[in-house]
Amino acid sequence: MKHHKETFREAYAVPFTRSVLCTLCLTLLFAVPATVQASLFGACDPCGEVVCDPCEPLENCGPKAGQWFLNGHMEAGFFANAHGKKSFYHEDEEWLGRGACVLSGNTGLLQNARLTGGQVNQVYLSAGKSTDGRRGLDIGGTIDFTWGSDAYLVQARGLEWGAGHGGHGEGRWGTGDYFAAIPQAFAEASYGQWKIIAGKFYAPFGIDDYKATNNFFYSWSPTKAIAPTLGGGALAFYRANDKLTLLGGWIMPEEIGETSKNNFVAGGFIWALSTNLTVLYVFAAGENTYAGNALAAPYELYCHSLKTTYQISKRWKNVLDWTYVDLAVGVGHLNSYSVMDELTFQYNDRWAFGTRFGFLSDNQFGTGEILDWYTVSLGANWTPNQWLTVKPELRYDWASGPYKNAFGVNTKSHQFSGGMSAVVKF
Repeated sequence: MKHHKETFREAYAVPFTRSVLCTLCLTLLFAVPATVQASLFGACDPCGEVVCDPCEPLENCGPKAGQWFLNGHMEAGFFANAHGKKSFYHEDEEWLGRGACVLSGNTGLLQNARLTGGQVNQVYLSAGKSTDGRRGLDIGGTIDFTWGSDAYLVQARGLEWGAGHGGHGEGRWGTGDYFAAIPQAFAEASYGQWKIIAGKFYAPFGIDDYKATNNFFYSWSPTKAIAPTLGGGALAFYRANDKLTLLGGWIMPEEIGETSKNNFVAGGFIWALSTNLTVLYVFAAGENTYAGNALAAPYELYCHSLKTTYQISKRWKNVLDWTYVDLAVGVGHLNSYSVMDELTFQYNDRWAFGTRFGFLSDNQFGTGEILDWYTVSLGANWTPNQWLTVKPELRYDWASGPYKNAFGVNTKSHQFSGGMSAVVKF
């Protein structure tokens, strides 16, 4: 019997139906806290800045603006649970919209920590040229490649998998545990205070990021179940002053190809209220009338997100995220929201400790059922040198409503789990 997330993945090929649709609202958030995502400015990834400024030199922080770059990382780890459930496979190629796929015995809701044994989550390469418009028009771009058990989440319809929903039978790049993808392939141009990007790129949203180097915890939070992953289109960014950046444009949710029937407007701002506090707000609204879209039906969407990043002190940092999605497909209607908080403490140069807690509330299509999912994680980061980080984590989840059967293969309403990963940068 399929649980709630499985039903959505059949329609979408990413976690939950809304996760794909919400992609189009948050694709525009690239200049965000490093704990979320900064890869559109490739030079900014290792910086740890609250707002990574592409117009200023990044001393000791990778290549400076306007330079070529080449970098990458690998993450591998394991996760286990108190129920003793192991991962299992389903060979129905239509199931979850992809090929012979894995659903975790831990729970299918932990998208990136699915196996009770070891797994290679990400082998990641990024190359390109950052731009600097202060000296006039500057042209650049980025192209990334990833392989591993996480890569199916950054596959787009029309590129890594076919136009239909069968996935495996239509040339999806990979099967079973491991997939491949080009998560980013975009051109960018800068001139003065303006930057424009066009192509396929991330939708950095929520506490979690696809790239392991930008996440404190190994496992993803429930927000990832509704968070955008990537999108295609064009976005413009205008740096109004040292504290305010405005952004907006047109994007497609998880798709490369059909454009004439996608009509979404997106906008928002990044506002540095002080040197320690940054507020990010974005929204998107529109419709997709193309019958061959990821939902296989016309839909309308409104989505907004609000995130605050507060550097409490030199050692303490807090990130709070709230996301809301309203989706209409035919006579069906869905709205959901998540609230997540992550608090970290940098003990010394090698050790950092953190906690993440929050919940997701989801109203299913036309059923009136409310699904609530709560979670808390305790973790640490051990960084003995600049190229290695080890991430141990303990986690507890509990749920009500239909989610109560999501843990332990439809038998449990709660779950204690834990694991560890190692991230190697190069």
